[in-house]
Amino acid sequence: MRKRTSGFLSLGAIAALLLLSADASVAASDDPERVVQSGEDRWVPSLAIISGVAWSEQTASSNSTLIQGVSNPMPACVPNDTRAECRNLVLPADIASVDGDDRAVAPFVGATVELMTPALPIPLRPRLFVSAEMVGVFATERDVALQGNTGCLSGPTIDAPCAADHNPAANPFGEDSLVGQGTRTTAQIGNYMFGVNLGAAFPVQLGKRQLRIKPSVGWINYQVEAKGKFVKGYCYGLNPPNIRTQCVDSTALMNTGFLRDFTYSGTANKRFNGIGPGLDVEMDTGHFGPIGSAIFVGARAYYIIGDRKISFTGSQTANDVLGMDTATTDFEVEVDPWMFRAHLGMRFQWLGYEE
Repeated sequence: MRKRTSGFLSLGAIAALLLLSADASVAASDDPERVVQSGEDRWVPSLAIISGVAWSEQTASSNSTLIQGVSNPMPACVPNDTRAECRNLVLPADIASVDGDDRAVAPFVGATVELMTPALPIPLRPRLFVSAEMVGVFATERDVALQGNTGCLSGPTIDAPCAADHNPAANPFGEDSLVGQGTRTTAQIGNYMFGVNLGAAFPVQLGKRQLRIKPSVGWINYQVEAKGKFVKGYCYGLNPPNIRTQCVDSTALMNTGFLRDFTYSGTANKRFNGIGPGLDVEMDTGHFGPIGSAIFVGARAYYIIGDRKISFTGSQTANDVLGMDTATTDFEVEVDPWMFRAHLGMRFQWLGYEE
């Protein structure tokens, strides 16, 4: 809630500054007459280059379980069994449950096309506009829920090789000393965002410069890719069976025991849609024949509609002398109800030739 509030405050601060700039512009105007806008009597198409950053909170969780199947050989043991052959039996019904949160930050750059109407014959002479945009996103993959280190399973010594490459006759190690165990859930905003905006442009004169205050309502569409990985190892003895013992290579079924290695991952992606308010301030900077140029700055907030969760599963089945057991992890990533963004850019307008 605190992070979401900070996002609203940031957007509110930007909006307040823009509105104060507009008030100051009106006060500073030397011309008491109405503002004569460039191309106000015609439809004005334009193309803009835009750059900025979007951000949103996100949460993730993973819940991993081991589903025990038919085992051979396996004593008829139950949890808390006091018999000698069952005293050290490993019955991991719940391997790991991990939760976490993170802030996704997505810089972007792209293009916007806009069409603005002639000035309406009403007070303030506003002009309506509609715009569409496509931007490329440069977001990094973020660790949202993380526990341990999801590398390859290895022994505790420095620079130890992966257990799969380990020499079974040398340096066995205990289950508690296994390195590389953990679970990780990540999320990354996709490479492209699409949007449409509909609003009104109100002219303001600032000295010899023309400004446009442009409140709007917008829609955005973007993708989030979620990934999950789970790594866990168990050391089992063979004589007697299922006794926790030292780990060696999983292919060497020695009396000292062997390593059962669960390493698997899952992935899923989903597109999200958001709608919400925006505010831009645009200033004309030049007029070159029929082409006008302007710079602008703005901010938007989007409420994400619909289901905001990405759910997927990863699993692996072990089939060895102990039997056939399956480890399964349910991963989930959920995006926050609000996404915020701030941007700036340069616009090129077709104003036509003087008649």
